[in-house]
Amino acid sequence: MHEMMRCIDYLLSRGDIAPDRIGCFGFSGGAWVSALTAAVDERIRASVISGYTNTFQDSTMGKPHCSDNYIPGLYQYADMPEIIGLISPRPLLIETGEGDPGFPLHGALKALEQMKVIYRIAEAEQHLEQDIHPGKHEVSGVKHTTGSR
Repeated sequence: MHEMMRCIDYLLSRGDIAPDRIGCFGFSGGAWVSALTAAVDERIRASVISGYTNTFQDSTMGKPHCSDNYIPGLYQYADMPEIIGLISPRPLLIETGEGDPGFPLHGALKALEQMKVIYRIAEAEQHLEQDIHPGKHEVSGVKHTTGSR
């Protein structure tokens, strides 16, 4: 997260970057880093989280994962959809592969339902999109966020 925030600092120092058009995209472990960064840095105006959104129980706590997927003790305070939901009300696109073995569809659907509630409370339902694609643990790239273009 710290490194991503410093990258944004650099971009904004250049003078040729539109501050209201900064977005982030992450896949798998990079999606987790992108989600955490966007949750705490409102300079990120739109996000794409691909191959990660789920519940902790159905994904990282349910089967072995890479060590970069774990923040010890985090689950005591919030589940993944609540953390990613901090991006609200900013535009967010969630990509999920139907056959993703590490981040299974049933957990992704549970997370999406929880995030819809978060976006509804923020009166930003139109800013949450999902792309459930026929792939596995891979990027779809078919949809784009509803953010300013």
